[in-house]
Amino acid sequence: MAGCDTMLQLDVARLKRSPGESVSFEIIAEMPPLKMAVEKISFDGPVKAVLNATNTGQTIMVEGTVSGMLQLNCCRCLEPFSYSFEVPFAEIYTTAVDEAKDEEAIPFSGDVLDITPEVLKDLIMELPMKAVCHEECQGLCPGCGQNLNQGRCGCEVTEVDPRLSVLRDILKGMNE
Repeated sequence: MAGCDTMLQLDVARLKRSPGESVSFEIIAEMPPLKMAVEKISFDGPVKAVLNATNTGQTIMVEGTVSGMLQLNCCRCLEPFSYSFEVPFAEIYTTAVDEAKDEEAIPFSGDVLDITPEVLKDLIMELPMKAVCHEECQGLCPGCGQNLNQGRCGCEVTEVDPRLSVLRDILKGMNE
């Protein structure tokens, strides 16, 4: 069990010398923001990792979950909101360089496993494609940009694109 760190690191010195043994870890760490192509995603508090590391004789297998909160922007209204996540984690690490070529094992050296890069990769893969603050979010008015969750705007309802009027007529006929 570890205190609040700045990275997700596991001290595996004793485990490396004990084939067949397992060690449990609970780590709470502050994480730097994720820099995505379009935006920067910040962590809303520390990240908690509950992991079990097992020395298989050839590798160290690390499994568990990583959880916390992110600060995301809603794709409909653009407002920031807190997003809770819990990501499964399962990776195999090895100190043998030739072993890493044969398997999908991640090479490491020394007595400390830094699992931060793999946790961030797993987290990015679990993020929603379109983050929404809540399912009923009405978004922004396409005319004036008013956040429709905060009230109606003064824009007039615009006519449907004339190219889609045939579809409107079909729908009217179905409803009659």
